[in-house]
Amino acid sequence: MNQSIISVDLVASALRSEDLGTIPREVLARDAADYERFLILAQRYPSEPLAPTRAIDRMWHLHMLHPRQYAADCDQLFGDLLDHDGGFGATPEEAPLLATAFAKTRALWKHEFGTEYIGDASDIVACTRNCVSRCQRRCSSYMHSNMGPPHSS
Repeated sequence: MNQSIISVDLVASALRSEDLGTIPREVLARDAADYERFLILAQRYPSEPLAPTRAIDRMWHLHMLHPRQYAADCDQLFGDLLDHDGGFGATPEEAPLLATAFAKTRALWKHEFGTEYIGDASDIVACTRNCVSRCQRRCSSYMHSNMGPPHSS
């Protein structure tokens, strides 16, 4: 990827983080690029549940730590916030759904980018597009209380 589709420098943000600052820059750059590819999949396949790897999920969390930019980037890419359903797949009932989402993500990744989706069933976190989730409401509340509507026309 030549130009970023998001407005946050995730590598710089990670390097400032106590938790992620010890990860080598080249690994962080790869993970950030993979996160952007994941966002492209979410944009191209809005009705498909997708499952990020843990590395992609770390970048996603970093992006959400910049709520104004995250909301603006999601609005630009999706017309709404991209929901993050943290913890999905942790129950025995959800595990098969998560495995199916991961397999679908792996197939779409290979189709779209021509490379393997790095990770396995022990390395997955679920994403769904349920736009009335707790995450979406929290982000919307933050946006409206601290800076007004996400965009004006």
